[in-house]
Amino acid sequence: MSHDSRANDLAAQHLLPRANYKLTELAEEVARCARPLLPDGSKLFLGLEQNDAGSLRMIWWRGDDFRVIAEIEATPEAFCPEDSDEGILQDAAAACLTYLAGRWPTPPRRLGIITDGTGVAFSPARPAVAQAGWLMAHASGEAPLTAIVALAPRGPCALLCTPSVAPSRH
Repeated sequence: MSHDSRANDLAAQHLLPRANYKLTELAEEVARCARPLLPDGSKLFLGLEQNDAGSLRMIWWRGDDFRVIAEIEATPEAFCPEDSDEGILQDAAAACLTYLAGRWPTPPRRLGIITDGTGVAFSPARPAVAQAGWLMAHASGEAPLTAIVALAPRGPCALLCTPSVAPSRH
């Protein structure tokens, strides 16, 4: 991919204003752990939401119509087995979301991230990814996503990545 086209692809996502190496490391681990749960060609992506009591909800959505495909919700004591793909992702997501919540002056009651297995993003304006209308608010541009690690520009989350600047003609 040429440098110019990569820059254009990343311009469709808001990136963190300052690098946070610990958060980036945790987000990269979430994306890595999600890959086995997002089969190639499936056009699926995951929403991972933790509430203030520690319960974690995993939601698989289809990228072309935002239909829910599957959900798992559990408290840490009831996470899937630690040697399963789901359990590994639950542990990684809980660590990432707990750290991210600690960056908030007053953490929201529900905080979520999305991943396409490449990147990880969240929404400061609408932190609860399982909230009704969350996907459409981002697809319509009403609320921007902030990428911790850039999502795939042509992946299943592409409709959620609204331009951060007005398009220009050349």
